[in-house]
Amino acid sequence: MASRSEPIEEFPPDQTEAMERGDKVVTVGEHLLELRNRLTMATLTLVLTTVLALVFAQDIIDYLLEPGRDADPDFRPIFTELLGFFGSYIKVSLLVGITFAMPMILYQGVMFLNPALTPGERRWILPIILLAAVSFAGGAAFAFFVAWPPALNFLLNFGEDVVDAQVTINDYINKLTRFMFWTGIVFETPLVLMGLGFLGVVSSSGLMRSWRWAIIGSFVLAAIITPSVDPVTQAAVAIPLVALYFLGILLVKLVERHQREPETVTPAEA
Repeated sequence: MASRSEPIEEFPPDQTEAMERGDKVVTVGEHLLELRNRLTMATLTLVLTTVLALVFAQDIIDYLLEPGRDADPDFRPIFTELLGFFGSYIKVSLLVGITFAMPMILYQGVMFLNPALTPGERRWILPIILLAAVSFAGGAAFAFFVAWPPALNFLLNFGEDVVDAQVTINDYINKLTRFMFWTGIVFETPLVLMGLGFLGVVSSSGLMRSWRWAIIGSFVLAAIITPSVDPVTQAAVAIPLVALYFLGILLVKLVERHQREPETVTPAEA
């Protein structure tokens, strides 16, 4: 009597590839547990950096008011609501907290995706995290030191012979923090394009063919995120965005060249 052969257990393609790389195959429940732990770590980091920023919030706000004093020596903001000044404390502390927590937030996000990456792709994790954190901080610094002073000077002195400016601290901090935050976000454009290139959504040749639309889009985006309507301020923001777009094209080229390189096979694997 012929012996009955045991059924061969088949695995999904993604699990098979993971086992071939020597990676541990985890269940959906384990994925959700890891996601919860990484979200918790990122949240705790953000809370810690925000609380630390609250300790120095008054000094930070005083420093953020310097461009206003440079534009008008008599500049002194007011508040008309009981929570006006306290709300400014919270917004400034949150922005500073996000800036300093950004490396950990990005790290937790990338490490959650780590099991799905190949060893070659994992070498990109640390450089991408560092570049993303530096890009966000650089964008926020650019907004405050370069673009905000001329915009504020225009807004405070426009129509000064007709009206007196009475700026509330809440309005000042709202516009400044929103401007710094979104400028920091758009400074991530090269890394976003790099990620899309890695996924095959865009190509360097396609991006190069769309450079005219990129220039138009940069000026439109600058008009949206800048608090001032004067063309000088908008151009000061749009020109770096155009440069970042072309930097993104170079990064996409780098990714394409890396993907075209054949993977080296060791004698043990042959």
